[in-house]
Amino acid sequence: MRDKKNRAIYQLHVQLCDINPPIWRRIQIVDDTKLPRLHRILQLLFNWEDYHLHEFQAGRRVFCVPDPEDRFRDRVLIDERTVPVNRVALQLGATFSYLYDFGDDWRHEILFEGTLLAEPDAFYPRCIAGARNGPPEDVGGAHGYADYLEALADPDHEEHGEKLAWRGPFDPEAFSLEAINAALKRTFYRRPKSIIPRAKAEGSVTPDAGEDPDVEHLTRFMLAAVRGGSTEAVPKTRIAPGTTLPLELTVRERELILNHSFAPDELTARLRVVPQPGAAECIVRYTLNDLDEFAGFAASESNHASDSKLHKEWERIYVKIAAILECYTDAQQ
Repeated sequence: MRDKKNRAIYQLHVQLCDINPPIWRRIQIVDDTKLPRLHRILQLLFNWEDYHLHEFQAGRRVFCVPDPEDRFRDRVLIDERTVPVNRVALQLGATFSYLYDFGDDWRHEILFEGTLLAEPDAFYPRCIAGARNGPPEDVGGAHGYADYLEALADPDHEEHGEKLAWRGPFDPEAFSLEAINAALKRTFYRRPKSIIPRAKAEGSVTPDAGEDPDVEHLTRFMLAAVRGGSTEAVPKTRIAPGTTLPLELTVRERELILNHSFAPDELTARLRVVPQPGAAECIVRYTLNDLDEFAGFAASESNHASDSKLHKEWERIYVKIAAILECYTDAQQ
């Protein structure tokens, strides 16, 4: 996993096609952001509600979650869950598109404007500029949106009352950078309070430098993290890039991840091995890069949990992963 201070940042300009005056956003994201996460970012940027299918297109390449019922059987589809943005936008000035809702056909043109170094303490993804409100969901595409705005703006229009009742008042010029970035942060960042110990103290456990990350030792540390402990900082244990570390999950946590998350198959495949009969837990091994990505999915699910019980379950999963990330680093000196 790369040190976050040294991660490359992609700056992208995203604009809705066939709309005038234009609706656009300028965003900065980590260059190895996977396409499913970019999809969720774009949904927030334009106020979409994620009700419909989507895909990315770059030249003749189509990136999506493959569907055996795909209506275009002559197309070559690439599973988006395995693809980072830096494999789609390969050079400065490259463009690709994001298509959302195959009925309304909202096409977003994405322009790769350049690569930056991550700013200290900055949060990514972030939006740095933009203009105008995103259209309402299911408004009927670009033409339907134009008709909607015309009816809404004219109290004497025969459909004015109907359009107003459908969504209520709507300001097409409204745009708040602060609101968008707050939504991005709520979705992609969550730091539990005072639950990840960083030092040895009475009753707490942390790995010693150079110690092998065995299952028993790491499990004891994760339990200490969940129960609470010291918050004093200690150096992280340095491991070789690509080293896998054990993540212990209960059967319930395993089922949650498999059946109720958007984590890609590359992360969940090893969870599909059925635990031993009667086993209360399963242990799987992941690299720090995998765990960092997993933590993002767990935090997002926790933020969007439908009830407090589910929220706590996802938060517990996040804590287990965060505890490992707090102990180890594979960044080169």
